[in-house]
Amino acid sequence: MRRDCKRKIVTAKNIGFCSGVDRAINLAEEYAKKFNRVLTLDALLHNEEELKRLEREGVFPVNKVDLLSGDVILLPAHGATKEENDKAKKRFKKVIDTTCPLVLRTVKIIEQLKKEGYKIVIVGDKGHRETKVLSNTAGDSLIGVFKKAEEINGDSFVKVGIVAQSTVFLEDLFEVAKKFIELSKEVRFFNTVCEETLRRQSEAVEIAKNVECMIVIGGKSSANSNRLYELVRRVNKNSFFIQNESNLNTEELKRYCSIGIASGTSTPSWLIKNVIERLQKV
Repeated sequence: MRRDCKRKIVTAKNIGFCSGVDRAINLAEEYAKKFNRVLTLDALLHNEEELKRLEREGVFPVNKVDLLSGDVILLPAHGATKEENDKAKKRFKKVIDTTCPLVLRTVKIIEQLKKEGYKIVIVGDKGHRETKVLSNTAGDSLIGVFKKAEEINGDSFVKVGIVAQSTVFLEDLFEVAKKFIELSKEVRFFNTVCEETLRRQSEAVEIAKNVECMIVIGGKSSANSNRLYELVRRVNKNSFFIQNESNLNTEELKRYCSIGIASGTSTPSWLIKNVIERLQKV
């Protein structure tokens, strides 16, 4: 039953695409207009609804470049391995790299650490494209990819360099770093977590503390969206993770007078607008 109150919707200021994803989308749309149809290596970003929209604009993802060729292919915002990049250059006339500058910075850090004789530790999700790219860069120097400190087996090391997937929890990064400080003679630590992601997390938590219900909008495959939901769920049990406006449980939402809205960094503004418009009718 709906409460007898005026509905208040609190939308985060840090919402919609981050700067890296926005750049990737703009490049994809620009080249789609020039060539009518362009390919992207894997998904350009991790939001299923935006990928559907991009397909309507002529942007199509492919899993491999080995058997394809053409005018243009775009490398995704989460990065590409050197092998993928080399193959793309051989088979396509033009390769557009949309990799987030922060990911490229982490790649360069790993390359420098390798030259200086450090073994590499990556904090993040093993199956994520970003960590796959970072792992590929580390090569034989990689100790492993760890999500939590308890995953570390306790081996000792001489020189260790630590970097992170751009969207991990800071607390997890620090715990892994602390463990390797205990196990190693020398550690170099780089906080490569995205500042935009951290601002979103901080703002979303504050909103969640002050509303009756919290909604996080993001793609199912989006690591930062899922982490954002996990964070707000800790402070507000009435939190929901949705991909689009059709996922809203309108009967449940009638109970709440105040609703907060946050999004992952790959969630488009048009999708957020659709969710807000649906909420206003509840």
